Amino acid sequence: MSDGPAVAPPSYELSTPRPAAPAVESPTPYHRLFRTAPRYAAWRPLVAVLMFLGFLIVAEFAIGIVWIIVAFATGDVELDMLTDQDTLLAHFSDVSNPLSVAYLLASVAVMLPLPGLAMLCVGLRPIGLRHSVAFRLRWRWMLWCSIPALVITVVNTGLSFLPFLFGDPIRPVPVDPGTLLVLVVLIVLLVPLQSAAEEYVFRGLIQQTVGAWVRNVWVGIAVSTVIFTVGHTQYELWGMLSVAVMGAGFAIVTWRTGGLEAGIAMHVVNNLLAFLALASGALGTTQMGSEGSGPLAPLIQAVFTAVWVLWIEFAARRHGLVRARQTLPA
Repeated sequence: MSDGPAVAPPSYELSTPRPAAPAVESPTPYHRLFRTAPRYAAWRPLVAVLMFLGFLIVAEFAIGIVWIIVAFATGDVELDMLTDQDTLLAHFSDVSNPLSVAYLLASVAVMLPLPGLAMLCVGLRPIGLRHSVAFRLRWRWMLWCSIPALVITVVNTGLSFLPFLFGDPIRPVPVDPGTLLVLVVLIVLLVPLQSAAEEYVFRGLIQQTVGAWVRNVWVGIAVSTVIFTVGHTQYELWGMLSVAVMGAGFAIVTWRTGGLEAGIAMHVVNNLLAFLALASGALGTTQMGSEGSGPLAPLIQAVFTAVWVLWIEFAARRHGLVRARQTLPA
């Protein structure tokens, strides 16, 4: 007697793995790009930051040794200056001194390759993701962004001279023409590297590290802005607040444009004009600082920063700029 047709056992498809959940939302904004790395793990961004700090300590030590050797060899400093912090700080802040300018800018510019090197060491690849959502610098976009940067900076700088029209006139500080030429060459060569380095560290490495753990972009903007401001403690309170406003503007624009290009353009233009003006002595001083500024300074800076952010936002839309990376099929 037949037991009937054989019934196949149920198939549980144990050999077919379930598709893994995506590591990040798609499209992916700039501050979350670390999570798109094939070997992403939550510990990698933190280790990258620690390695960056280690590389920076070594690089700053090397630059400091070179500066000390050259400074003593040329008679630019004396031994007693090294034990007087105020005198040494004033010496470094003197933009009419080529050696001080070279050290001041080079000690920041040296950071430029370090985020990428740290990313390579911990396996956060491709390292091009630190540039933008296109994984590269969008040079044409950055060049266009230099136009609003120049307009905003020139108008802002021009307005800062208005008080002198109704008060004491500016008495320019004389600067030797030969020294001025050397200063101009140093500033033009080093300021773009110094400015870009700050963007890659504060709006790149820091903002993307926070974004790898926290989806809310405003957390990364706040953290990067605070650290950026603390890095400018050579200024007085109102000057530091002005720096904070600019830092927040850079961070917001980086998020809204999906890359560092607009921030780099503004940072370079702003610093070039500021250093060249100080080096020429036309401002009545060659010392970096914010002495004499009041509560109006950060308010004025906030107005100009807001105009710049809105201008860049409108331009990004008008140019059809890709501001997030498509990581999954549409």
